[in-house]
Amino acid sequence: MAEVVSGFLQLVIEKLASPILEKCELFWGFHKEMEKLRSRLSTIQAVLEDAEEQPVKSKALQNWLGKLKDVVYDADDILDEFTIEAKVEAKRRKLQISTFFSASNPLVSRSNMADKMKEIGQRLDKIAEERSQFHLIGGERVSDIKGREPTDSFVIESDVYGREEDKRRVMELLLSNDNGEDVTVIPIVGMGGLGKTTLAQLAYNDVRVATHFVLRMWVCVSDDFSLSKVTKDIIESATHSKCDLQSMDQLQHHLRELLREKKFLLVLDDVWNENSMNWDRLKQFLREGARGSKIIVTTRSDKVASFMGTLHPHHLPKLSDDDSWSLFKQRAFGYGRQEHPNLIMLGKEIVKKCGGVPLAAKALGSLMHFKTEEEEWLFVKDSDIWNLPEENHILPALRLSYYHLPPHLKQCFAYCSIFPKDHIIEKEKLIRLWMAEGFIKSSDRRKQMEDVGGEYFNNLLWRSFFQDVEKNEDGNIEWCKMHDLMHDLACSVAGNKCSIVPEKNAVSIPNNPRCLLLECGYKKCFLTDPEPSSRENHLRTLLVLGGQNFSIPHDVLEHFMFLRVLDLHNVNVTTELLDSISSLKHLRYLEFSGTEIRALPESICTLHHLQTLRISGYNYLKELPGDMSKMTSLRHLEIDFCRQLTHMPANMGALKFLQTLPIFVVGKDSGCGIRELQGLNLGGELTIQNLENVMCAADA
Repeated sequence: MAEVVSGFLQLVIEKLASPILEKCELFWGFHKEMEKLRSRLSTIQAVLEDAEEQPVKSKALQNWLGKLKDVVYDADDILDEFTIEAKVEAKRRKLQISTFFSASNPLVSRSNMADKMKEIGQRLDKIAEERSQFHLIGGERVSDIKGREPTDSFVIESDVYGREEDKRRVMELLLSNDNGEDVTVIPIVGMGGLGKTTLAQLAYNDVRVATHFVLRMWVCVSDDFSLSKVTKDIIESATHSKCDLQSMDQLQHHLRELLREKKFLLVLDDVWNENSMNWDRLKQFLREGARGSKIIVTTRSDKVASFMGTLHPHHLPKLSDDDSWSLFKQRAFGYGRQEHPNLIMLGKEIVKKCGGVPLAAKALGSLMHFKTEEEEWLFVKDSDIWNLPEENHILPALRLSYYHLPPHLKQCFAYCSIFPKDHIIEKEKLIRLWMAEGFIKSSDRRKQMEDVGGEYFNNLLWRSFFQDVEKNEDGNIEWCKMHDLMHDLACSVAGNKCSIVPEKNAVSIPNNPRCLLLECGYKKCFLTDPEPSSRENHLRTLLVLGGQNFSIPHDVLEHFMFLRVLDLHNVNVTTELLDSISSLKHLRYLEFSGTEIRALPESICTLHHLQTLRISGYNYLKELPGDMSKMTSLRHLEIDFCRQLTHMPANMGALKFLQTLPIFVVGKDSGCGIRELQGLNLGGELTIQNLENVMCAADA
């Protein structure tokens, strides 16, 4: 956690140096408070530089880091609030910022802001007093001491080492005649990171398997063996289309029809649930297939293998040292890097500590690719982390890869804990969420934030923190997934600041999370008012996953005034709820995809910091608010498939940062013509409608 706090603390320190805040403190009389805040944060940062170089073992230290993280986030909220207030007031009075910041221009909340700064300072003082008990400053640094699989069916076989015999055995079982069972179930069992999914992918994609079975289906099950969900996923994999059936009776009937008299192969990947009842019911539906149909089940649990399998399980062994070395070497010395003899010797020692686990060898190989000095390789080989016990199945090798990330990548990776296991993560969306949280900074002003975020993403991908990427026809990455063990690691370092609330009828917000995802399925769900003890809520990210039956009372949002990200995907959005969103002044990312919104209220245009507005997926939107030209921070207006738009707001050309605009409807009124596109630096696809309204060749 120290590294995550350190990365965010650096962002807050940089924000304290912004010209606007310097003018605020100078002219509104709390220069002393801000100077004290800078000094305190710099001192705390020195403590963190020591803390992040050693694994956090002490519960007391973890609690201290949690308190520090809270106060740093709160300081950032206050600084953001103050900047927003100043800019909005200046616009209201139609003054230049330089004119607005004058001693003769009183601000109602001046004393309030000074009080908040003072309170932050007092909290930091208390935290600083507690640091001595951890012996971080002046003690020895570690550097001075020597001493589950998120999946799809695709795999690149040339990247796989040491699984030839395992593949041969599984292929024999798949292509053999049936053994009297309607459906034969082949369990593949092994610890996390060992390559169970990879082995299933190798068999699934073999050309002999593709011709042997009429139908092939791949479903990632993970923690939740919900019968309705798994049945729907099987149907969608078989038909390659979305299944909108709701009742279990309809689902099982449709599945039986799809499988009837067909020889199929079904992969149920990453099964955890050790309750056999749901499996017994599902198996009844699967018996409609032709004799000779096969099911591969991958699991970490021998108990799951015992009640699901009809054959003896195939226990996946660890890789040999030679195969582990080949996998490590591919990452560490790839792309023509010279294999220095001393580094090879040290690398083989490091590989032995990976214990034959492919994921660990890949992650450490990626780490060592960026280290060129022999001393750096020695430090990794002799690290104390190898001596720590595995926590929640998180391998020391993966923790080591994480500890060697730079701070900005650590906080971006930790943020990914908000997604459920096996979740498909859209690359562009993830980058925009990082932007909204303030994680992306660049010293090169010529670079767009999105490009810097792309570099962050690629760095994490190369180091194996992401996997299973899917590319579009142009070869660009569209989405990825996280390995279960990497997800466990992200949850471990994020602590209780990123939470997932499972599906239930009345959803209440836990105490003091910063990022929250609400899971919704078939139940009717609604968000309740927070408990009185957590009314002062500093939630920054609120995502709703699968929210067709989810509703949010409009007055609940008033408790979440510091939101940067609000994703109401598929949620039932009322007019009152839309109006209440305009009070969320910190908002940077707002999504209504999959909703039935027909028009956005003018009040949305008061969100002056909004960077991304996403309304994709349905064709209901007919009108955008007329004052959108005031949303000067807007970078991405995603209105894909909104073909019913009749016109665009006036003066869209004023949105100088706008990069994404899939549709532009040419109008006849002033400020609505095609000339508005002239000064915009748009990327991606652009559909221009109503070209008959272009009356002037010069405009075109």
